[in-house]
Amino acid sequence: MSGSQMRVRLRRVLVELGELAPEIDPFASDQTGGLLFPHITALADKAGALARDLVTEARNAAAENGNGI
Repeated sequence: MSGSQMRVRLRRVLVELGELAPEIDPFASDQTGGLLFPHITALADKAGALARDLVTEARNAAAENGNGI
């Protein structure tokens, strides 16, 4: 997957995460969110992995070009 494809996917995942924010009730009991929180965790993990891949790609490109990040 190219860098631009990764950025598009990352943007989509972050938008989806943002759309979940209104679903969180700050006054709900701790037993709620049984399905919501695992979904948020999965999306956050996916976003983190994509961001790490983009960092790696940027570092590799910088190293190939003789630049450092």
